[in-house]
Amino acid sequence: MECDLHNTDHTQLDREGQLFSSRERAGGQALRILHDVAGDEMTVGNQLKITVRIRDEKCEQTFEASLTLDPAWT
Repeated sequence: MECDLHNTDHTQLDREGQLFSSRERAGGQALRILHDVAGDEMTVGNQLKITVRIRDEKCEQTFEASLTLDPAWT
């Protein structure tokens, strides 16, 4: 399965792929990617939308998870 990353500024396609023992493990990896990218790329005052899409060996999308961050001081 391949985990592609899309955010507000760019798209990063997974060209190598990974093997997962189950669909649940693949989905869990997608959620970990969202968490990691959000922590690395978030800046105050800039909205950021991150989407991870998982494709199978036939390049068909099988899973998608998105996170939108809109950080602001009050």
